[in-house]
Amino acid sequence: MIVYCEECGFKNIIDETVIKGPRPQIPCQKCGDFLRFYGRKAIVLQTPPPEKIEAPRSSLILKYGKVVVIVNATNARVEIGRQKSNDIQVINNRVSRTHAIIEYKNGKYYLSDQSSNGTYLLMEGRQGVTVKKKDVLLTAKGVIGPGYKVDFKSPDAIHILFDQNP
Repeated sequence: MIVYCEECGFKNIIDETVIKGPRPQIPCQKCGDFLRFYGRKAIVLQTPPPEKIEAPRSSLILKYGKVVVIVNATNARVEIGRQKSNDIQVINNRVSRTHAIIEYKNGKYYLSDQSSNGTYLLMEGRQGVTVKKKDVLLTAKGVIGPGYKVDFKSPDAIHILFDQNP
């Protein structure tokens, strides 16, 4: 399995058989910081069998503090919210337990609001909008504010980046 280090971003390839207990102490192969597994959902991505490995054409990268989550054909659904089980956990009283979902469908990325307070979305070259109980196509670099307004410099923003592979 692939585990990205929160400290340095290094792509670690980990044998699943060495992961023992609820809090495994496995160091990053580059910086030595212990890898974090978050219920083995947020940073951990399953690798397909070797004969079927195919590089995704694009990826959407979500950054919130030290948490980095990649959305692509391999990891097609990411949950944002207050619950610990979410891929990106945001502790704020305006954030719902499962606030929003980012999904990769048919080669495109969508944000789906699931909350009562709405999700603020600001993409480059566009005006900010509050999304409430609907899906929005993500087309550009930007920021997300689950339940609150953010800008590109907000420390509480979830940053959206696109990584295009040829």
